[in-house]
Amino acid sequence: MKKLAVLVTAIIFLTGFTANAQMHHGKNQKQGQKKGMMMQKREMMQGNMMQGMMGKQMPMKKYMMTINKLPGMQSTLSLSQKQTEKLIDLRTAFKKKQAEFKGDMAKERMELHNLLDQNASVNEVRNQVEKCTSIHVNMMVAAYETANKMKSELSDEQKEQLKNMMSSKGSMMNGGMKKMHGTTN
Repeated sequence: MKKLAVLVTAIIFLTGFTANAQMHHGKNQKQGQKKGMMMQKREMMQGNMMQGMMGKQMPMKKYMMTINKLPGMQSTLSLSQKQTEKLIDLRTAFKKKQAEFKGDMAKERMELHNLLDQNASVNEVRNQVEKCTSIHVNMMVAAYETANKMKSELSDEQKEQLKNMMSSKGSMMNGGMKKMHGTTN
């Protein structure tokens, strides 16, 4: 009799548990779909905001884009062979400097992590953060200088074309490079 009571109790318990799990599974699926749609909306909004704010929050990004893209714009800007070679040389020289900056930055960040792990003083941490920041600033200034040197290799007409391309609705940051190269989706 006791075995029967235990068996019936177990069956009732398992039946209730299974039904409860199925109800929650359906509810969780609907919530997951709802969350998925909400996440997609939020990501789309963030993407649009990022595009609009790119120039405001990342003003140096356009100089990096110029360094990376300008040498490949031979046909778009009607660059001569001499101009193209000079632009490639400038980009190569910058990339070498950039690699050095990044190496120095990695070393200084490791040192910062070590200081943080050791519960270093605020002044030690501040000094290390300033070292990291200084390297980053120097890299951005080098990008600015290089982009300006590259632009100085262009004729006035080419500079105007580049300026128009960068400021148009399809700017370099928002996929305008496809327009510049004559390709679209």
